[in-house]
Amino acid sequence: MRTKNALVTIAAFCLASLAHSIPPPQSPMSSYFHWQPAETPAGWVLFLPGSGGLRVLDDDQHYFNVAERLNRQGWSVLLVDYKPAHQAGNGPKGTTAEKIAWVTEQAIGWLRKEHPETSSQPLALVGWSLGSEGVFRIVNDRAQTTALGIDSAVVYYPSNQGKQKLNNQVPLLVLTGEADDVTRIDEVKSFVQSRGSGAATVELHSYPGAFHGFDVASLTERKTLRILPWIGPKATLQFDEGAALDAERRMVEFLVNHAAGSEDPHRN
Repeated sequence: MRTKNALVTIAAFCLASLAHSIPPPQSPMSSYFHWQPAETPAGWVLFLPGSGGLRVLDDDQHYFNVAERLNRQGWSVLLVDYKPAHQAGNGPKGTTAEKIAWVTEQAIGWLRKEHPETSSQPLALVGWSLGSEGVFRIVNDRAQTTALGIDSAVVYYPSNQGKQKLNNQVPLLVLTGEADDVTRIDEVKSFVQSRGSGAATVELHSYPGAFHGFDVASLTERKTLRILPWIGPKATLQFDEGAALDAERRMVEFLVNHAAGSEDPHRN
């Protein structure tokens, strides 16, 4: 009996030791979180891409290229591929905005656990098209922006399929094209004008003649897409170098100016 108990004890000890020697499995969601740190970061930015995820038609490098340029200017970037991340994490059901917001929360929590130094660094959200819906869902909630430590947000040609009203609790920069036939300028302006009286500051910059995807350098030739061939609403995408350069310059200046609450976010 003593021998049997001893063997059980030894087996339990070995199993416990083995468990401690093997690192815990990586979260299935983290495979869709892409971290690009700057050498000496002034802060970090979380990217939420458009409806195509990391790919814009045949281009799977656009967001990574933007991240590299921000890295050179002292900003680390976490690029979140939220659609497969939501599926991998068995995320909750809800609106598109709620799903993206949930993945964003998980991504921030993951990064701060993996890289604790980011907890004390300024954080901004940047969303493109559909990804902007998650940005709006978060920045409209003061408790959430405070808990997540978000200082500002930027959106490119933002989608608002969920018809959200704007009540941003951190400064917001909106960059869009006036020729955009996907997220139309009148709808973007109407959304900005819906801003509540207690909201933080909003800056809107629109570019005459610029289409959806005006910042995507691979779209040198105009692309016209339709849900059904020849009929139905069209989506026009084309790069505009002047608009792209100006928009990125404004984004970086905005990140710097609003890092870590450098001014009253509710100042008009």
